[in-house]
Formats: sequence, C-alpha cells, structure tokens
Amino acid sequence: MKKNNQKLVIIIGMLIILSSIIFYVGQFLFSVKRTPDQSNLNSTVIPNSEIDSKQPFPVEYKQVSAKINGHKQEIFTLEFDPLDKRIEFKPVLSYDNVFGFEKMTDICKRTGAYAVINGGFFYEYGDPVGMVTIDGNVFMASTGYDPVLIIDKKGANFKKVISQLSFFINSGKTTINKLNRIGQDGNIVLYTSDYGSTNRAKIKNTSVRVENSIVTYITRDTMEVPLKKDSYLISFFGEESLLPNKLGIKEGDKINIEIKPQFDGKYQAYECGSLLVKDGISVVPDKDRWVGSLKNRDPRTAIGIKEDGRVVLIVVDGRQPDYSSGFTGDELANYLIQMGVKDAAMLDGGATSQMLVDGSLKNKPSYRGIERPVAGAFIVKVN
Repeated sequence: MKKNNQKLVIIIGMLIILSSIIFYVGQFLFSVKRTPDQSNLNSTVIPNSEIDSKQPFPVEYKQVSAKINGHKQEIFTLEFDPLDKRIEFKPVLSYDNVFGFEKMTDICKRTGAYAVINGGFFYEYGDPVGMVTIDGNVFMASTGYDPVLIIDKKGANFKKVISQLSFFINSGKTTINKLNRIGQDGNIVLYTSDYGSTNRAKIKNTSVRVENSIVTYITRDTMEVPLKKDSYLISFFGEESLLPNKLGIKEGDKINIEIKPQFDGKYQAYECGSLLVKDGISVVPDKDRWVGSLKNRDPRTAIGIKEDGRVVLIVVDGRQPDYSSGFTGDELANYLIQMGVKDAAMLDGGATSQMLVDGSLKNKPSYRGIERPVAGAFIVKVN
C-alpha cells in the first residue's frame, strides 16, 4: 500500500514538473512580437522613396480678414495649377442645361467637386449671357464683347472670341445667327438638346433636323419643334422661314454644320464680365455692362491667372459694414495684382458671390447669409 502511494506521488510530481516546463517554454515562444500576416492585408507597402516624394495638396484655400482703405473685408481665395494632373477645373451649368438655377451645394454633390464658386452673368431664366463650352461641347456662342476664359491642354488664358456659325449644303454656305437662343423674326438659330425639350419658338418657323450630317426631318410653318439628343435643329424664323425651300433642302441631303473657333481637345470656355487686370496693370472700367458702376463697394467674384499659369479664384463678401464692406472694381484689381495676378476678369457678384470648399459654404452671402441658386459655376475637382 505504501509503495503504491509513493508511486502515485512520484507520478504527480513528474506531471507538475512537465507542466511547468511546457508553461515556461510557451511563455517564451508566444512572448515574441510578430508582424501581421501581409498576405491577409489589402494595403500595399509603399517604398520610403515614394512616401518622401508625396506632393502637397494641389489646391490652396485661404480666408483673409483685412482692413483696406478703412473698410473691413473678408476675402476668400483658391489657388491651383490647372495643368496639375490631379486637378480638373471647368465650368458647369445648372443641371447641365442651358436654363435653370441650382444650389452650389447640390452642384458640389453631383459633380464630386472639392471647391465651387459662382459663375458669370445670366438672363431671367438662367441662360448664360455669353459663351459656354464644357468638355468641348459648345452650349452658347460668344457675344464678342467680353473676355472668354479658355482652359485647354496649355493651361488657362483669356481670349477675345467671336463665334462664327454656319452650315454648308450644295456647295453653298449660309450663316447661322445664334446658338441655343430664343428665335426672333429674321433669325436662323442652331439648337442642341442642351437647350431643352423644344426650340421654345414663339413665332412660326421652318426647322431642319440634322443627324450625323444628314437631314432627317423638315417641318414647316409651325411653332415649337422637339429637340432630339445627339442631333442639331436649324430653325428659320419669320422672313427666313422660306430659305430652306430656296436652298432646295430636303430629307436625305448632306448638310455640314461648322462652329468656329475650335480649340484643341475637350477644352473649356466661359465668357466673363469686364477685364480687371491685363499684363499686371489695372484696366477696370467705370461701368460693367451687366452690373453697372464699379465704383461701389459690393460683394465680388473674379478669376485671375498668374504669370506662372496658376489660377486664382476670389470671393469678397460685402454690403455688411460691421463684417465686410466689399470691394470697388479698383480695390479688387489692386488686391489681385498684389497676389501676383497678371490677368483677371469679373464674374457675377452681389448676393450671388459664393464659395464652397470641401462641401461647406465658406463666405457669408449678402442676402441674409444664405446660399443663392446659380445658373452656372466653376468647379475644382481633385483626383
């Protein structure tokens, strides 16, 4: 009996010793720090050389509170290089149509833009007053009066643009008076589906539909004519309504439409207001044909281009003396020149002057500080 008890004690003792050995070995083995299994991670290890070369964010946003000529001013600016491959800078229209108004917050959401500022001037129903081209698609022709901002593979610059529209049939050339405008007696107007569902005609006209350079439809002595996607409609109003018969235009004929000037690739174009700065010198007129006197202090929006090609977008709040008085035209031009701007032009101002950055309204619009729907805007996307 004693022998059996002694054996049992020995066995238990050996088990205790063996357990201790396993415990301490396990502690040693599992206390070693291990890196995660890289095969189970979705991230990619980036070499240090690539991390070190990472570029800064390509858009510089600033808000400046200043006292200029004895007046408080709140100034908001965006600056970037339009040739930076991470940047997409272009105009947009409300709902991507000629007519209508849209909040900039909604424009920001649907386009995925990092920043948005209000665009230029417009008529009662939101149709822009001057040239608009987006990704090479010409929405409106130029007036020939005001500077047009061109954005192409060479960068951004202002040009004097005079649009020329015409069509060719049977070796003859006929001038088109307008693009996507309300037709008046004696007009020949070219329409695209960007104008809406019809040509909105208020007087009788003869209209010719052109698809892939072929006449597919002619309607005579009628009012509104439907527009069709991926096609043109040439409407001859009033006294010009007999011209298609005189030219012998019939269904199946080949007809070529020409819009000049054209620029390289999917360019952008937008007609601005008065030129403010040219070659680094203020050229502000006393009056702008859209806003009147530039001697008043008002909310302002403008676009400038520096010597190195960088673009400056500026919004200045106004009509709120305890907060921000606003700039005169001269003050706006001088401020831009101090920023190093070489050329600059006005955009729409007043209660329309607005800037959104990263999804939020940065300035305080003059109408109760609330956002005002716009007919068009400029967006800055960061890819």
